Amino acid sequence: MKKVMILCTAIILAFAGIFAGCEGEKVRTPRVLPEDFRYEVQSNQHSVNYTDSSEKEISLYGMLWAPKAEGKFPAIILNHGFNGHYRDFPAECQAFAERGYVCYAYDFCGAQAGGLSTGRTASEYTPFTMKEDLRAAIANVKGLENVDETQIFLFGGSQGGFVTGLTAADDDVKEEVAAIAMYFPAFNIADDWREKPAQNTTLEGYSIDAAYIQSVRELYPFEVIGNYEKNICIVWGDRDEDVRRQYIDGAVEAYGEDRVELTVIPGAGHGFGGTALNTAVKTVLAFFEARTYEAI
Repeated sequence: MKKVMILCTAIILAFAGIFAGCEGEKVRTPRVLPEDFRYEVQSNQHSVNYTDSSEKEISLYGMLWAPKAEGKFPAIILNHGFNGHYRDFPAECQAFAERGYVCYAYDFCGAQAGGLSTGRTASEYTPFTMKEDLRAAIANVKGLENVDETQIFLFGGSQGGFVTGLTAADDDVKEEVAAIAMYFPAFNIADDWREKPAQNTTLEGYSIDAAYIQSVRELYPFEVIGNYEKNICIVWGDRDEDVRRQYIDGAVEAYGEDRVELTVIPGAGHGFGGTALNTAVKTVLAFFEARTYEAI
């Protein structure tokens, strides 16, 4: 009888330990909005200020788009392409914010003509300084009072996709990023510059400094990006002459086919407009919504 009592006591204590271990843990519930539901959206200028690794005081200029409602929302940080600007994604920011996301689009510092971010010149920016900008943006957006810091998504186009992929793969960032989406990510950048002289040049009317070229010569993105182990969405047009199909296939292989949702838009090139843009926005929005949970 004594042995039975001891056994029962052990079982009770074991279950108590299990339940105690579960205490405080919250099960995440998928967020489901009615298909036709839209939030009213508000937008405001927002700067991110930080000190970079070279001790430069950087101020990133951008815009926040957010639901005009109380509560905490998931966030999407949008990263523009070569010689681009924070204003390059109006359709995306509006659509995403209407469906309950806080969106931050900003100028990479020094990475475009007429950019509004300050602290770095065109001769000083590289993909690695852009990574620093994105990391600073992530840290800042996580701290906003209307953002659910457990649900940070990244989005990038072309060079911005390249930087998004590299940044999300960092060991101290990858767990903070819920999922990433990219339009025609330019994973060809390193190969394009690898054999060219490290000297100042001009591309599409904007300066590329020798420091930029030198910085990517030893970079092999497909050996890096797979360190990000969550889900990825890639949207690409089959007439894209800037990012060739081999680099899209290379990204899928690096990430793993089971984790990548690839959408190929027939007839679209490097840049989406009209029907192709509508398809791209809907594709990315559906991808993010399938991975969005109620705030905790």
